[in-house]
Amino acid sequence: MEDDFDSILSKLDRKKIERLEKDSEIYKIMARVFDTSTLLTIYRLINRGVFDVFYGNISAGKEANVYCALDKNGNYVAAKIYRIATSDFKNMRRYLVGDTRFKSVPVDRRGVVYTWASREFKNLQQAYQAGVPVPRPIDHEKNVLAMEFIGEDGIPYPLLKDVRPENPGETFDILIDSVKKLYQIAGLIHSDLSEYNVMLTPEPVIIDLSMGTDTKNPLAEKLLMRDIQNLVRYFRKLGLRTPEPSDIFAEIVK
Repeated sequence: MEDDFDSILSKLDRKKIERLEKDSEIYKIMARVFDTSTLLTIYRLINRGVFDVFYGNISAGKEANVYCALDKNGNYVAAKIYRIATSDFKNMRRYLVGDTRFKSVPVDRRGVVYTWASREFKNLQQAYQAGVPVPRPIDHEKNVLAMEFIGEDGIPYPLLKDVRPENPGETFDILIDSVKKLYQIAGLIHSDLSEYNVMLTPEPVIIDLSMGTDTKNPLAEKLLMRDIQNLVRYFRKLGLRTPEPSDIFAEIVK
């Protein structure tokens, strides 16, 4: 795999090679994690200026790795790269089938992962345009997404699960309003919203919209209620008196 990566680097111009060599260990690690097709996709995004230098792995989830990177102008960006070989594509496909935005869903592993990544980028676009606090989508190709980096100087802001919000009531209200905007304006449901998918800046920013689905999904109401219940559960643990999930649900879908 590293031979493949060296071949890819040889296609880049000399300035880019010099920059990449500064962080060669990071790139060699990436070469061991990702397949050749993914490395070629990263190469194309580097040539477009979307990425210039990678600084390290922010997180490694079940399906994807998220890296801190710089673009051609020296701005921090987040690179989310879905792994082809280890992704649970059968489970991914099950969630894609219920999304009415997709008339047909691929059956092969690579096709499912590409569609999954494309959906996440589309979800980010719709949410961002609706005024929902999410990372600004920048670009995407195949199984690689580029989005706004939520942090300072290459250090990501903490997750809600790790830091108590300064004002729990205000944070809760912002999140419920975001769920409402997501549903009423963007026509989406996050479907996996919890303290694990919210960053504090200190205001909340919702991340990981990979499971986001449209409101016409047969499971839409169930998924919306689950998101609401997750938020209510977390904030009640902090001692906040919240409305009942059923009342919040009724207000959102009315």
